[in-house]
Amino acid sequence: MKRVYSAENAFDAQIIRDHLAHHGIAATVHGNMLTGAIGELPMDTRPTVWIEDPDLYERARDLIGHFERSQPDGAQWTCRKCGEINEPAFEICWACGRDREA
Repeated sequence: MKRVYSAENAFDAQIIRDHLAHHGIAATVHGNMLTGAIGELPMDTRPTVWIEDPDLYERARDLIGHFERSQPDGAQWTCRKCGEINEPAFEICWACGRDREA
C-alpha cells in the first residue's frame, strides 16, 4: 500500500477515495477516526488515502491533481441516468455513480 493523499477532513478523504475507485484504483481511507484528537496527539492525525497497488501511484496522483484543479461551474446538475439533482462539486452522481459528462 502507498499513501497518495492527506486530507483536511474525513469527507474530503472519502471523496478522493471514491474518485479513485471510480477510475479503477482501489483505495482506502486511514485515520478518519483520529480527527477528534487533533492537537492532543503528537502526530499528524489528518485522514489519509492509500492505494493498494503502489504501481498506480503516478496515475492516482494525476487523477487527484486533475480533481483538485477542476472548478465547479456553480450550477446544480441533473443526472441523466437517475434524475437526481447533484451539487456542482460532484463529478459523478452521488445516487447512482454515473459521470456528470456521460
